Amino acid sequence: MSLGEYLKSKTLSVVLYLFVVTSVFFMGKTFAANDAYIIATVFVISSCYLISFIQEFVAKKKYYDEMFTVLERLDQKYLIAEMDIKGDFIDARILREILYETDKSMKENINKIEESTEDFKEYLEMWAHEIKLPVAALGLMNHNENTDVKKQKVQIDKIDSYVDQILYYSRAGAAEKDYLLRECNLDKVINSVVKANKTMLIGNRFAIRKNDTDVSVVTDAKWLEFIINQVVANCIKYREESKPSYIDFSVKILEQSLVLTIEDNGIGICEEDIDRIFEKTFTGANGRIGEKSTGMGLYICQKLLNKMGHKISAESKQGEYTRIIIEFGKNDFYKDAITE
Repeated sequence: MSLGEYLKSKTLSVVLYLFVVTSVFFMGKTFAANDAYIIATVFVISSCYLISFIQEFVAKKKYYDEMFTVLERLDQKYLIAEMDIKGDFIDARILREILYETDKSMKENINKIEESTEDFKEYLEMWAHEIKLPVAALGLMNHNENTDVKKQKVQIDKIDSYVDQILYYSRAGAAEKDYLLRECNLDKVINSVVKANKTMLIGNRFAIRKNDTDVSVVTDAKWLEFIINQVVANCIKYREESKPSYIDFSVKILEQSLVLTIEDNGIGICEEDIDRIFEKTFTGANGRIGEKSTGMGLYICQKLLNKMGHKISAESKQGEYTRIIIEFGKNDFYKDAITE
């Protein structure tokens, strides 16, 4: 910091000083004060101002020069916040506090990004292992010249589902930029999911039941279709092969919400796992039997539903049933605004 820069920053202070000195001089003359008294008064005021001016300039110059010297030596400039550069004036303390809070916030954001990146890396590794299975199955069919179209479609559907899952996961962090809330028919969304999974549903002899699903909800049909598809995929994956299987879609209209319940009679979820099934990468006891699981499907569903203002929960009794419950809030004002 140069003297010229400092003087420029103190322009108002210098103007006020000159005004005070001039006023003292002319007031002294007006009231016929002794010349020696006027000169002494001006000298005292000037001395006090000059001492204060010099002391502040020296302190600030020392502080900022040291800061710029340290900054030039640092390869990573953001580390300046961690340097112990002391200043005895209030600007230095305020600047130190600002740098500390900025550095703290930056580190928190970096940690979040690193955690998110590491989570995505781990998920990608699990996803790659999972998608290899249907790819390997198709390769084996091709090698054996197996032309069973139904079996091939099952593996292709699995690949399609896995690809959808990773795409939705990658967008989930900024889902508000991708989804669009509109009034849509719930029955049509369910039918689309059932149709997409018909090969697996027919092959595993699932009965599909629907009760009062011909209703409208305000949501994003594309997101909702993916979510219901994930639930149906779990119903198929964790079916109980020793008994006839079913998936029941039912709707209940409450005073403040509309509730969609998807129930199956598969192997169920053990009591100690039920509260954790929406956690990231949690597979529980079911994920360790039969087909491997990444534990990401329901986590992604919950994240997307939360973004859209919906809720999801689960109920289950091991060996009997599992119910996934999706709750849509009833917002008539928003619904009317959309449909106009």
